[in-house]
Amino acid sequence: MSAEKINKKIEITWAAVELYEAKQKLSIPDLVDKTGLSASEIYSYFPNKNAILSFYYPALIYQYWAMIEEIEDFESYSISEKFSNFIYTLFDMLTDEGGFADDTYHKFVFSKGSRSEFHKEVSALFKDFLTSDGNIAVSAGFFMKDYFYSLLTSQYLFLVKFWLNDKSDQKENTLALVDKLTSLFEETIYNKAIDKGFDLAKYMFGTIGMGDNIPLFGDCLKDMFSDNKSEVTDNE
Repeated sequence: MSAEKINKKIEITWAAVELYEAKQKLSIPDLVDKTGLSASEIYSYFPNKNAILSFYYPALIYQYWAMIEEIEDFESYSISEKFSNFIYTLFDMLTDEGGFADDTYHKFVFSKGSRSEFHKEVSALFKDFLTSDGNIAVSAGFFMKDYFYSLLTSQYLFLVKFWLNDKSDQKENTLALVDKLTSLFEETIYNKAIDKGFDLAKYMFGTIGMGDNIPLFGDCLKDMFSDNKSEVTDNE
């Protein structure tokens, strides 16, 4: 999707959200009046009204990308600082639209799980955070595949749900939870003890063959931690 198309979709969606906030519903005639676009132009970007409103969520991620591009030293942030920055910034952005997230988050995001466009965009952002961080333990990268980023994003969706339902003063329960989660996550993936444990497992199962004595999973462990590579020969 081109930057021009993304910006136009964001423009339409922002207008739609404002109308929804004011009237608790969205009509295309009202959106035509507010944007100055024709109905056919609006439908060239979105198939229906729900698609317009649901785009609000991935639009937040597009905006966040633009915001961090303006932070000169963002790449030097630790992983907990990056995640905290994202989480708190998104909380602020969601709060700016009043009760829109309260009314629509479950329908447009949470209930769809990994099928939502928001989930896809957040997962891509988390992948960028993690793959660009040079302080992560080498062996931690062994687990950082697409399913890991998807799982991490799913946990984030639960966090947003918790935040929306948090009745504590200034949502202090959520803030404390975020602080603890991001700190623990950083300590875990930066911990070089993981590398030592991985090296030990490689030696045990890949070098001295301890997997031979383990039924069912022995071969799997040997393959996982073996340094041996199959040789390919060309038969002429």
